[in-house]
Amino acid sequence: MPINNINSVTPPFLKKDDVVEIIASSKFVSKNDIGLAIQSIEEAGFNVKINSTLFNKLDVFSGSIQNRIAVLQEALDSRTSQALLFARGGYGFIHLIDYIDFSTFIKTPKWIVGFSDMTILLTHLQLNYQIKSIHGPMAYNFLNTDTHSRKQLFSLLTGNLEELKFDSVSFNKCGVSEGVVLGGNLSILSSLVGSSSLSSNLDQYILFIEDLDEYLYHIERMMYTLDRAGVLKNLKGLIVGHMTNILDNEIPFGKTVYELIYDVAKKYNYPICFNFPAGHDLQNIPFIIGAKIQMDINSHCSRIKYIK
Repeated sequence: MPINNINSVTPPFLKKDDVVEIIASSKFVSKNDIGLAIQSIEEAGFNVKINSTLFNKLDVFSGSIQNRIAVLQEALDSRTSQALLFARGGYGFIHLIDYIDFSTFIKTPKWIVGFSDMTILLTHLQLNYQIKSIHGPMAYNFLNTDTHSRKQLFSLLTGNLEELKFDSVSFNKCGVSEGVVLGGNLSILSSLVGSSSLSSNLDQYILFIEDLDEYLYHIERMMYTLDRAGVLKNLKGLIVGHMTNILDNEIPFGKTVYELIYDVAKKYNYPICFNFPAGHDLQNIPFIIGAKIQMDINSHCSRIKYIK
């Protein structure tokens, strides 16, 4: 089946004075946490909408499960905003996903921006409804995201689809491939195996993975989980982003994180690209989940470009 058979819906790109709503669905945030995000949104020419419950806190979460479901449902259905920027990841979106009614949203979709715990929503929207979203920095992360990545987010939201070029590494498996990009946080993706949010039939997709604060053996176990579930088997390509603060035990595991990812996926006949500048790090270049892309990987450089 050609990738032309996957025609994901593109929400309307933003224009000056459109409204970006900041919403918290997982871990709690404070006003100080999102000050830079608000400033950046306004400097980019957009208006900011803040829900009255944004700064709610219940234990580590941004409110009760029932409250977070209601707030998310209202934000998805609202016609008063043109994009939703999630405030923070952490943990908690898994509480909500099975209770959200997407019937109104899919008729008038808007841009969803997030990563980390929001991998659940980004993946669910693409595989269930073929609606594009943006894997990119959230409001809380603006404080620890470089200026270029923040500017790229607003550029992408207005429809500027730039080619991404970055240095190759020795573990790259060279080649050229086209597919629809999907993915996000590896820990989240592995937890979705067997659910309605992740299919094992990804034969037209290029999978992106990244992670943070995981032990090497955890990374390998999650890679094997995806592989044994059939997720890796028929991909068009694999893109590996930041693997940040990966931990080892007192007795060394014996492989780097790149080595163990490569060893699990190398048996498949598709390009593998490491060093993609997205994930839990200072540089977190945004990109569109559900977009058709070409990955061109050689020993000198790696290129990712959108196919219009």
